[in-house]
Amino acid sequence: MQTSSIILVSWGTTNLCPLKCPHCYRDASRRLPDELSTAEGFKLIDEVAKLGAKILVFSGGEPLTRDDIVDLVAHAQNVGLRPALATSGICTTYTLVKRLVDAGLEYVSISLDSHITEKHDTFRGVSGLWKRAVDTIKMFKEYNIKVQVNFTLTKINKEDVLGIVDLCERMNIDYLHIFDLVPVGRGFKFFNELKLDQHTVLEKCVEAILHAEHVDVKPTCIPQILPYMMLHYPELARKYATRHTVGCIAGIRYLYIAPNGDVYPCPYLPIKLGNIRETSLQKILETSDIILRLRNRAFDGKCDVCKFKNICGGCRAKAYAYTGNLFSEDPECVIKI
Repeated sequence: MQTSSIILVSWGTTNLCPLKCPHCYRDASRRLPDELSTAEGFKLIDEVAKLGAKILVFSGGEPLTRDDIVDLVAHAQNVGLRPALATSGICTTYTLVKRLVDAGLEYVSISLDSHITEKHDTFRGVSGLWKRAVDTIKMFKEYNIKVQVNFTLTKINKEDVLGIVDLCERMNIDYLHIFDLVPVGRGFKFFNELKLDQHTVLEKCVEAILHAEHVDVKPTCIPQILPYMMLHYPELARKYATRHTVGCIAGIRYLYIAPNGDVYPCPYLPIKLGNIRETSLQKILETSDIILRLRNRAFDGKCDVCKFKNICGGCRAKAYAYTGNLFSEDPECVIKI
């Protein structure tokens, strides 16, 4: 029985990652000494299920560097969750893919920052990574696993949007999520050289949605997309709103768990709500004033009086990153009210 509004939880299972992505929200590199053990992971999974959540995403770092990842996926499936995996593809093998599928994995998201091999590899700092990512997609598609491609839009790949849509179409990808860059983690260090202005981000997302025939394109960390389409592309907005959850869902429908058990409204919002080693997820949600205010959409400034508040609400992570106030108006917003 559902006991909260949370439907999606992402667990950063480890900080270990061999990549050097300049936009990484965790600044992932080495494994941390206090990461959750297998037993603690099982307990976390049980608590996520008790919340009534639907999907648990095993992310990182690189989650496939955990020796127990198959057991964790199997436990999530056994307690009624729909397990998902977020990976770069660097660690996958046919044997591991089959074990994950047999364990009950239902979704996988693969990061691709360009349809151009060399551009993706250079951006992520590992030669041959693009091919590994594409091979990983093919392996999972052989087992009819739902595949999502994650594409972070930056100055470097802004001309690759239609190319990545075409690649997704050719590979029979189910979902393409276009992420906006948030200045957090390693992304903070490279923010100025990578960040696009918001008008460009919104228009590139619209181009991708219009260009796609079969793949489902969803902008992420860009809650203004629906208001923007309502103002400039009303017919497209009507179609989009029937398929997608809209607005910022941090702390409302989504939670992030760090490798050491710290709980956050989302991966890009470094405001700790508690730790599962000390307090249950249920109690954290029930007692957090931050969660209550997020769910009531009690914002400051423009976001509080905007007519689109209930379908947008601004990006809380960007508000915090720019102003230090989680509830301030989203400083990147270009919507006129």
